[in-house]
Amino acid sequence: MNFPGRVLLTERGLLRAALVVFALFLAYRFLATVVAAVLLISAGLLLAVALSGPVEALYQRKVPRPAGTALIVGGALAVIAAGGYLLLPELARQASQLVTTLPEALSQALARLRELANSLGLQIGGGDGITTSTLASVGRKVLGGALGLFTNLASFLLGLVVILFVPLYLVAKPEPVVRWVVRLFPPGRRERAREVLATAYTSLLGWLKGRLASMAIVGVLSIAALYIIGIPGALFLGVLTGLLAFVPFIGPVVSVVPPFLLGLAGDPVDALWVLLAYAGIQQVESNLVTPLIMQQVASLHPAVVIVSVTVLGSAFGILGTLLAVPAAVVAGVLVDELWFERLEAADSS
Repeated sequence: MNFPGRVLLTERGLLRAALVVFALFLAYRFLATVVAAVLLISAGLLLAVALSGPVEALYQRKVPRPAGTALIVGGALAVIAAGGYLLLPELARQASQLVTTLPEALSQALARLRELANSLGLQIGGGDGITTSTLASVGRKVLGGALGLFTNLASFLLGLVVILFVPLYLVAKPEPVVRWVVRLFPPGRRERAREVLATAYTSLLGWLKGRLASMAIVGVLSIAALYIIGIPGALFLGVLTGLLAFVPFIGPVVSVVPPFLLGLAGDPVDALWVLLAYAGIQQVESNLVTPLIMQQVASLHPAVVIVSVTVLGSAFGILGTLLAVPAAVVAGVLVDELWFERLEAADSS
């Protein structure tokens, strides 16, 4: 006689479970959208900081910020267009060549490693059939974190607008945004908030200048080294090395893989020279270039850099990896200004 009641209770339980699952799914989608928006806005802010340096220099010389922004953006576009006109055909040719030769180079490198292992009495199986489609599938997995931000064309276009136009408005008219942020704090704390924002901005701008200069030097040295060694696609691989140098530790490790494989597929001695050249370039960059161009910027401990890149890269893909170190720079300033100084002031009093 109680069977219908039990069925009713079971149906209610299933309905509640379905509603809970649906609510969790909505919460997940909302958080994913918020995270994507925060990452895009953060990328736009980083680009705004990069543009603000030269714009501020022009402003100090009585050039209005909107006009200075137009001049800097126009100059940058002109340089990019000239560079593309001069270098793009050669870069495209070398990129096409590398797409064709890298799978074969990887197969030959694996074959050499198997031969070496067999000579040492070790048996290594597999590794055959490395094709372009295999590398493409790996590339899709690597890029998945970044491409996942753009689920459709509309979101991609919106992200492009945020990254390109938000920095222009921020650089051209920064004061209204700064005033709005400062007004979020109580009146007695607003001057201190403005000081902390200025300190964070100065540190991030200094780090960014140093990083860009370091990337340029690493790229030029890599191009020269690869040309001297005789690695095919030296220009493309050198430019790629300079771009990947934006991410410390992780970028240099990733950038050495393609030229190493190409060298190993030809003459193994070339692969050894590639490793020595890249190790030497990293020593020059870390022990000579970085200390000279980043003297005024508080350095981050290598462990902090590795943890930041690993955590944000694992959580948010390529965009998280790119923003990890700038986020660590800003976080370090905030912790120092809002926590350490307060503790030291309280202890001294």
